[in-house]
Amino acid sequence: MRSSRFGTLAAVGAAVSLVIGCQAATPTPSSTDGPTPAPSGSSQPLPTLSTPLSTPTAAARWIPAGFMSLPRSRTHGVLLGDGRVLVVGNEGYYVTDDAVNAELWDPATDSWQLTMSLNKPRGDFAAVPLADGRALVTGGYNQVHQSYSSTYLFDPQRVAGGSAKGWSASGLLGKARTAPAAAVLSDGRVLVAGGYFRLDPDRDQGRVADGALARYRAGPVPRRSLIRGAPYDLEPQNVGAAMATAELFDPATGRWSDTGPLKYARSGAAAVTLTDGRVLVVGSGPGESGVTLDEHAFDTAELYDPATGRFRLTGGLPEIDRAGLEGQAGSATVPVPESDPMVDDVGTLVALDDGGAVLVGHSAWWKHVGEITRSFRYDARTENWTEIGQTYIYVSDNGPARAPSLKTVGVRRLTGAMVARLPDGRVLVAGGAGAIPEGSPYSNTYTATTAEAYDPATNTWSALPPMPEARAGGAIVALADGSVLLVGGYSDPPPPEGLDRVILASATRFVPAP
Repeated sequence: MRSSRFGTLAAVGAAVSLVIGCQAATPTPSSTDGPTPAPSGSSQPLPTLSTPLSTPTAAARWIPAGFMSLPRSRTHGVLLGDGRVLVVGNEGYYVTDDAVNAELWDPATDSWQLTMSLNKPRGDFAAVPLADGRALVTGGYNQVHQSYSSTYLFDPQRVAGGSAKGWSASGLLGKARTAPAAAVLSDGRVLVAGGYFRLDPDRDQGRVADGALARYRAGPVPRRSLIRGAPYDLEPQNVGAAMATAELFDPATGRWSDTGPLKYARSGAAAVTLTDGRVLVVGSGPGESGVTLDEHAFDTAELYDPATGRFRLTGGLPEIDRAGLEGQAGSATVPVPESDPMVDDVGTLVALDDGGAVLVGHSAWWKHVGEITRSFRYDARTENWTEIGQTYIYVSDNGPARAPSLKTVGVRRLTGAMVARLPDGRVLVAGGAGAIPEGSPYSNTYTATTAEAYDPATNTWSALPPMPEARAGGAIVALADGSVLLVGGYSDPPPPEGLDRVILASATRFVPAP
């Protein structure tokens, strides 16, 4: 069984684990209208090899995009119908008071403006664009460990018309949920799946009444349970549970309705709408302390078909190539642990024109031993995943022998990288962590300015001009003119400046080659 973790391995096997607390409540409703169709594309053969970075693309460039009113970490950015970008939310180790503050970025002026705030601080929520130009925010948790079932809609037209009231409440989720996966369907509805629910552990040891809000799936659903309409999940654990349930939001009515459940309960999974209209859901995040997840939730993927309202399992993530990694380790004698590492970050999932997708920056760790980051490509025709790029791994000997660490020198650690599809079909991968320096006894702990492009047509990577400042964990939004906005996040300066994390208020814009 895997568990949660925040932090990075720094020396001879020291790892710091942080558990972030979250939970159960609700606010109010009203009504609304629709999201973004998935792009279309043609299928082509999938190459099998990745090549090293080529020389930088000269014409591509980064330009400043102003400063928000406050630094924001793990924030959300949503492209609105009028071309502006809404940014809302602010999370570090916990939800901050200013997480209610929302801001608008105007591409015409590269300027930021505070707009109407959310009603209460909120973290680990879903935020997506609707086809009519509005933005939807739903689920998440508050500062007293309660999960939200409320949904809010932001309408830029109301702000543009001189009204201070940009947000309006819409229908409540059927089940309060924190860290759900979310995707916009081709018909404009919004799918929200999984997440977890937990009561305040300080007042009530988290026993979920009758299992009405949180349900946990540990295996296949007995057919007789579905026929009789009985609950299809096991009784929740005594602190809380991840959910397999899923819901659909209809912007035309402002209401949520149940749809088919996931095969596995998942918390913080990645989701994206593919070109054929189905939704790909992958993995699970580290979850919350005391929230139970089936171990299969971490390395499996599912496809949701809007036509049937059902999920089905598709190809799972590949096993770690332990022999291959040990073979390239040179003088290192430390083996790759046989146990499954604990997921730290699912990564970013982006749909491709060929009907598949890429998952960049999937990170995991072995407590007090090491960490690994990989990226993958999903082929929708074969329903298989293949690894792309190079695996980042650092494994140390924490015993008396102090054998040389197993590490991939020169391979960038893509944890926290910001990823988005470019107009030409390539994928921008910017920021995250750097590579382990030659001769360093440590794993990588600082952020990088590195940017590169992955080309699905050739399965190759090319270098792009570096970002003006190191950045990881920020929001990323593909804009209507083909450029990409990167907002907030954090920077971990390398020695000798120290390892104090800096939360960023700045924004930068990537303009690809014409």
